[in-house]
Amino acid sequence: MSGKKKNRYFAKHAKSSAAVVSLGIHAILLVVALSFVAVTVIQKEEQNFEAKAVTRPKIKLNKLQAPMKMEKKRKPKPKLRKRLVVKPKLNQKIPDIKMPEITGVKGGFGSGAGDGLGGGGGVGFSMPEINIFGVKGKGEKIFIILDSSPSMMVDQMGGIPSYTLIKEELVKILGKLSPTVLFNIAVYEIGSSKVLFPKMVPATQGNVAKVKEWLDPLNAVSTGMGDRDYGIRTLGSVQGSQTVQGDFKVGKIEDQREWVKPVMHSMEEKADAVFLLSHGWGTLWATIGAADEWSESKWERWNKAVADSNQRHKEENEKRRSNGEAPRVFRDKRHMVRTYYPSVEQPPATKKYHYTPKDMADAMEVVRKKAKSGVPASSGIGNKRKGEFSVNVVHFIKKSGATERDEGQFRQLTRECDGEYRTLSGFEAIKGAASAE
Repeated sequence: MSGKKKNRYFAKHAKSSAAVVSLGIHAILLVVALSFVAVTVIQKEEQNFEAKAVTRPKIKLNKLQAPMKMEKKRKPKPKLRKRLVVKPKLNQKIPDIKMPEITGVKGGFGSGAGDGLGGGGGVGFSMPEINIFGVKGKGEKIFIILDSSPSMMVDQMGGIPSYTLIKEELVKILGKLSPTVLFNIAVYEIGSSKVLFPKMVPATQGNVAKVKEWLDPLNAVSTGMGDRDYGIRTLGSVQGSQTVQGDFKVGKIEDQREWVKPVMHSMEEKADAVFLLSHGWGTLWATIGAADEWSESKWERWNKAVADSNQRHKEENEKRRSNGEAPRVFRDKRHMVRTYYPSVEQPPATKKYHYTPKDMADAMEVVRKKAKSGVPASSGIGNKRKGEFSVNVVHFIKKSGATERDEGQFRQLTRECDGEYRTLSGFEAIKGAASAE
């Protein structure tokens, strides 16, 4: 009996143990199954699109039954508008009052040897413009540089009568300026230069009259005039006029001939617009070496040619004086011999470094920046930025034309300095440019 009971006990509990083991195995399998992550790698293939030719039916265009007229579009013509222009009366009488000091002008207008603004008209507020023989410039401070060398009076350029016309026109131009404009004028020749006023003065009638007094005797035709009665020494005697002072050795500028000193002086005075009236670029160079040797026989031939040329020059001028004409002028001995004896060999010249327009423009900028503050930056009217200026050139040339070197140098200089350039050939061209203003 007891053995049967034991068998039943084990049979009963064996079934329950199998169920527990089965559940455990299933649980383990479930956990393992959940721990797996399915990863699918998808590789995209590169797709290439091929355009298939599409055949489209051609449509036959029908012709227009009714003709059409195509008219060109009319361009509107420019219309001139009438504008009222008021010219100030510069000669009107106004009360003699003390002018207040204008901001930017140390000591006010009229200091120095020039006249003040007592006889001027009203004060304008636009930037003044000046037109000299068709070359225009703007600024409150104008500086004019006039060439007085013999090259300005050669026959091919109209002689002394042409030079007289240039002087007269300058006085007229200055007389038309507003009295609020400051100006100065310098005259130069190869080795010397003079300025009329110690510093810039207003363009009043009194100051313009001093310009006329100063320029009238310069290279003027007179009865019994000598062969060399011309040049800077013939300037009129006006109080305040003086030789241009200063040593302007800047950069590559060493020797300071012709218009070098006047143009540098204009930078010291902070001119807004500089006008150079000249026959050519001139002897702007620095000597860097001696001339080549020449034989005695060649020097003898040259000296004889110079003596013979002087005699012919004297005889020619005697005939001119007897006819009431101005004497003939030559630039120098080389020019005179080349005119009378063109086949004679010229002596060798010294070796030189010729100043370029860039050299001159750079030197002007340096001198301008170094200028003392005693010169007014402006008359206090305009809003011109400090440091801006223009260099303009009126180039008087022979009727045969200007040399490529002179014209090229001047054109580049005016480009470097934001100016204008013009050539005038002979008396008629000068007269025409003067009457056109």
